Amino acid sequence: MKAWIDTDGGVDDALALACACADPAIELAGITTVFGNVAPRKAARNAALVQSFFEPPHVSISVGAVAPLIGNWRDARIIHGEDGLGGASSDHVLGYEAGLVQEDGPERSAARLAGFAREAGAGGTIICIGPVTNLAIALRDHPGAFVALGQVICMGGAFSIPVSRRHTAGEFNFGSDLAALRGLLTVAPNLTIVPLDTCRKVVLRRARLARIAEASETPLARFLQRAHNHYMDAYRASDGIDGCFPHDALAIAALSRPEIFRFETRQLEHDPSGGFAGLLRRSDDGRPVRVAVDIDQRAALNWIEACICRPAPH
Repeated sequence: MKAWIDTDGGVDDALALACACADPAIELAGITTVFGNVAPRKAARNAALVQSFFEPPHVSISVGAVAPLIGNWRDARIIHGEDGLGGASSDHVLGYEAGLVQEDGPERSAARLAGFAREAGAGGTIICIGPVTNLAIALRDHPGAFVALGQVICMGGAFSIPVSRRHTAGEFNFGSDLAALRGLLTVAPNLTIVPLDTCRKVVLRRARLARIAEASETPLARFLQRAHNHYMDAYRASDGIDGCFPHDALAIAALSRPEIFRFETRQLEHDPSGGFAGLLRRSDDGRPVRVAVDIDQRAALNWIEACICRPAPH
C-alpha cells in the first residue's frame, strides 16, 4: 500500500511516522509538512529525524503551508515541546536532514500531493495527521489528480466535546483551518476520518512505552520514550492519565489494520454552532464520509508496539 503522509511534526506525528516506516504493509512514498504543532520547517526536520532510525532509502520531505487559508494559527509547543519532540531532537546532530528536506512552500507541496495521487491512483492513500491546508490547496488547484486516488485518511474533527477540552478552542487539526476543512468535506474523494472521539479510546501508558523501550533496546524506542515524556506530562495535567492518546498513529492503523476499527458512512458538515472548532455533525446536505466510530484498543496498542520493536538497532 503506497502512502503519502502530511504531518505537523509533533510527538504523536513522530510515532505515526515510525509506524508507517516500520510496517511492512506500507510503502511510504513521500512526506509534506504543514503548520500546526510546530512550524512546517521544524516539522520537516522532525520527519527527517524519524526516518534516520530506519535504513535507507528515505523519502523526501516537502515543506508546505505556513498558515491557514484564512486567519492565524497557534502552535502546540506547550504540549509537544519547543522542538515538537519533547526535547528529544537535542540528542541528535542535524546531519540526518541533509538531502531530504525541500523548501517548497504551499503550492509546490500541493503539486507534490497531486502528483502522488495521479501516479498512485487506486493503490495510493494520502494520510493527513495535521491541519489539512496542504491537501485543501491541492484539491483546489489540481482537482482532476484525485479522481482515481484510493483514499484519503485524516485524523481530525470531533462529534462531541471532551470534558477536558471544553475550555479549549477546539479539535486541533481540523480546527486550525476551518476553510480547509470545509473544502475537504466538499470535494475530497474516498474520505475517511479518524475523529478525536475514537482516538481517545486508546491510551498508550507511560509504563507500557517504558517496557517497550527496555525490551526492544532499539534507538527508535528509546527516542520515542524520551519524546513522549513531555507529551505524557501534558496529558497527566489535562486528562489525569499517565500516558497519551496516540491520535496520529491510529490514522496509519486505519490504512494498515482497518479490521481493528468499526466504520460507518455518514453525511457530514462542519458544525459552527458548538463553540468548538472542528466539531462535525450529520447533515443531509453533506457528502458521504467513512468515519472510524470505534476501535479495538488492545489490537491498536499491540500493533503500535510491534511497529516500534520491528526495526533492528543501527
